[in-house]
Amino acid sequence: MRKKWLLTLSGSLLAAMIVTGCTADDEDPAPPENTPTEENGEMDTEQPLEDAGENVEEGLEEGGDMMEEGANEGENMLEEGTDEANDMMEEGNNNEDENQ
Repeated sequence: MRKKWLLTLSGSLLAAMIVTGCTADDEDPAPPENTPTEENGEMDTEQPLEDAGENVEEGLEEGGDMMEEGANEGENMLEEGTDEANDMMEEGNNNEDENQ
């Protein structure tokens, strides 16, 4: 009986210590990031906008290039498939001629 009470009491204390320790937040929140500002305190928004525009243009160019490459690969695969199909049909016709 004593062992049961001892386990219950020690388990409760352990749970209380864990909950108390996990909820303690002694750290200060992270300081705000340093952002580029002009002398009058306003943010410089022109440069990030220019950079974003350049990034969008680069992305569009890369996407266009990738689409063109994909289309070329698709055409090549179609031509190869057509050539293979024609070869198979010729082989089939030759085999039919040999069997007759």
